[in-house]
Amino acid sequence: MSFPGGLTSGLAFLPNWLNESRDALALEVLLSGWVRASGWRSAGLAWSADGSDLKTWVARPDDVEKGGLPPAEVPEILKSLNSGSTTVLWQQPGSAGRLYTAFSPAGRPGGVLWAERTAAEPWGDADRNYLKLAARLIERSPTLAVLTGPIIDSDRLTQRLADASVIAGRMAHDFDNLLTGIIGFADLSVPLLQPGSQPARFVGEISKVGHRGIHFTQQLHQLSRSGQAKPHTSSVAAAVTKEEARLRPTMQPGVQIVHSIPASLNAVAMENGPLNAVIGHLLENAVDATPAGGRVTVSGRLVELSPADARTYLGHMGQGPYIEMTVQDNGTGIKPEVRAKLFAEPFFTTKVRRRGLGLAVVYRTLCAHRGGVRIEPASPDVPGTTVRIVIPPAAARSAIAPSSARTTTVYGG
Repeated sequence: MSFPGGLTSGLAFLPNWLNESRDALALEVLLSGWVRASGWRSAGLAWSADGSDLKTWVARPDDVEKGGLPPAEVPEILKSLNSGSTTVLWQQPGSAGRLYTAFSPAGRPGGVLWAERTAAEPWGDADRNYLKLAARLIERSPTLAVLTGPIIDSDRLTQRLADASVIAGRMAHDFDNLLTGIIGFADLSVPLLQPGSQPARFVGEISKVGHRGIHFTQQLHQLSRSGQAKPHTSSVAAAVTKEEARLRPTMQPGVQIVHSIPASLNAVAMENGPLNAVIGHLLENAVDATPAGGRVTVSGRLVELSPADARTYLGHMGQGPYIEMTVQDNGTGIKPEVRAKLFAEPFFTTKVRRRGLGLAVVYRTLCAHRGGVRIEPASPDVPGTTVRIVIPPAAARSAIAPSSARTTTVYGG
């Protein structure tokens, strides 16, 4: 039996998905209300939170079931949708069948939205268009964002970092001049003092602090220059080896960096300097998070990203071939509420002695070279954090055009 409702009332209901709400239960109310308004027997949606298991919600006119397994046909439906189909009708005994369309909350791998109605009401073209429209609205629903995490606008973030980089460059130049004077006069004073004396130790500390300041201004310079595209080719494997050698003296005892980068892996369309900076910051964060005796795993491979895949990365990129590099540590992991702020709040950091410049440099450099970054838990059963970056391979550089679409992503949830 069909419940009251239909296409007209279903269309009238759609703006409700755009209402602001911070109540996690609001999604259940919206789903059941949407099913009633559309006159369906049931509807459901499923999306992947971390690229693995699907989160599933199934709604009926009077209740909503969350969790559990999606319909058995969903993997086959996803293949059809990823191959170019916009809707897929799955025959179901006793009904007009389940009508599917693609559904991808911002920053998540591809999922599905479906609806089922009675056998007396076959699906038509108007219904297909309605379901596609509903999927686009629900993907961006503030209510859904409560569950998936904050949506990050790449264009806005890029502009904020570009503005900050101008100030950073000017400050770095001025501080370089001051620190050079402090370090220079400290070094000139040391030979005039008795070795091992208290004044000599004090002057030595002044020099050390000055050098730490220089390290900070170097990061400011990196941020200032990170927006410049330098697509000359370089090797990921060589960059990893160089940055590992730089970090090894400061690593905790027993920490290993394990490489899994094929010797045949393509070069990337990024110059040595920017690539070293990106990999250096990622390895440094991973090493800092890894306890004594722990392991950091670095891998690389050539991948072909679909439009849905590209949306899971934060950056300016599109579909096509990319070199994917993964850095995974086995530390305590990043809390969801912290991960949600890493890019939503530029320069966010939980480390007292850091300024949050590392990920800002990584993001801005990758954007300039048409790449992207994604941060996620290592796996549901293993502690730690996985960072994935993608960079166009040198061979495909001329074939990849900058994406004109606004790219958004989300962390947390």
